[in-house]
Amino acid sequence: MPRWGATNPARAAPARSSSSATARPSPLGQAPMSERRRGVYFVYQLLLAVGTVLLAPWALLRLLLQKDFRQGLPGRLGFVPPLPAHEKRVLLHGVSVGEVKALRPLVRHLRAQLPEHVLTISASTPSGLDTARQAFPDLEVVPFPLDYAGAVRRFLRRVGPSAVILAELEIWPNFLRACSRRDIPVAIVNGRITERSLEGYRKVQRLLPQFDRIALYCVQNERYAERFRGLQVPSESVVVTGNLKFDSLPRGGGEAQVPWSNWLADAPSWVLASTHEPEELLVLEAAAQRGMLQQLRTLVVPRHPRRAPQLLDAMRKAELGVPILLRSELDASTPLPPASILLVDTFGELESIYAAVDLAFLGGSLIEHGGQNVLEPAAFGRPVVIGPHRDNFREEVDLLEGSGGLRRAKDVQVLLEFAWDWLQNPSAAQEAGIAGRTALDERRGATETTFEALQAASLF
Repeated sequence: MPRWGATNPARAAPARSSSSATARPSPLGQAPMSERRRGVYFVYQLLLAVGTVLLAPWALLRLLLQKDFRQGLPGRLGFVPPLPAHEKRVLLHGVSVGEVKALRPLVRHLRAQLPEHVLTISASTPSGLDTARQAFPDLEVVPFPLDYAGAVRRFLRRVGPSAVILAELEIWPNFLRACSRRDIPVAIVNGRITERSLEGYRKVQRLLPQFDRIALYCVQNERYAERFRGLQVPSESVVVTGNLKFDSLPRGGGEAQVPWSNWLADAPSWVLASTHEPEELLVLEAAAQRGMLQQLRTLVVPRHPRRAPQLLDAMRKAELGVPILLRSELDASTPLPPASILLVDTFGELESIYAAVDLAFLGGSLIEHGGQNVLEPAAFGRPVVIGPHRDNFREEVDLLEGSGGLRRAKDVQVLLEFAWDWLQNPSAAQEAGIAGRTALDERRGATETTFEALQAASLF
């Protein structure tokens, strides 16, 4: 039984102060729209139009200079290939890489339990779409539309979903309004809402309320449930189902694969993963001053691979004292110097890297970004170090820190002390990694409770 509650959320909900999902709201709160709400929508459309005009020069520049933007824009405007009509097509949407990965166990479960349904995946970012195509090679993958009324209508007409499942939290007024008008039920899974987002939604809620258009909120924990209720979401629409990301993680870690097993076999190694500017140079320059870089292999995987050319130039100008190589230029048979930096400018290799390195630093934590996903390296039994900022992953950080599998530092110098201690003591690092992985394994089970809640709410 999952720690989050009973396996049947409909029965367990009263004990958690969250009511059952069986009493589905009258379809998506489709009360007659008041004149006030119509007026607010008019203002929203006007603001979108004004914003479009203001951003037109920037968009035109990107169209001219960025091939990915040029190729992706039609899809974001709803011009996706028309899909074959099917009365049981479920659209599952994840904004970017993390949300798409979190959907993996639910997609597997839906395919096993509902073979008569057709599943379609959408994402908003290029990296999210690439991840979706890798994770679901036999499913239709389409870009999610920008929230223009025409783009949304065109998208829904061409995809034709009978139900929509949104990962974590996606509140787009025109999209939800169009689904409501077409009697397409919408549910949130793996729902979460940060304190900062909560305050933002409270400010606009009276002007443009949208939470009544979502039939079911499957949320990660009781704290998030209380926040949703604070937005006047009916208690019967909120069910605590756990975190799907635990179920999406590999079990038992995994063996390092070629070429990483060859490149990283005979010297200590660590990865600076999902980093943001200026974290890479903050860590590398401080590590060079301490003499660390000369004693291990360092992998740098920026959160956005498109930053790699500029980052490579900046790293070389910093004169870090060790060779700097680029992953895309490195052949599998080429040896990696024991003291070197490898900048990973390719996509989709982070999990393979976690399986091969000795330690992971997760970026977005030395700046006020709020951190990145600490669960993946921990699932491979790797100890994790982060900076002070963790707002986006507070629950996950607290779990791993409490188990001993993660250390959180107040600044870059303390972070390097933590990292070096583990790199110099492999047995302690291995023990910490196992403790973190065990803590994750104890939290699995959200897929089944989420599926039961969706069924109880008549999403399918």
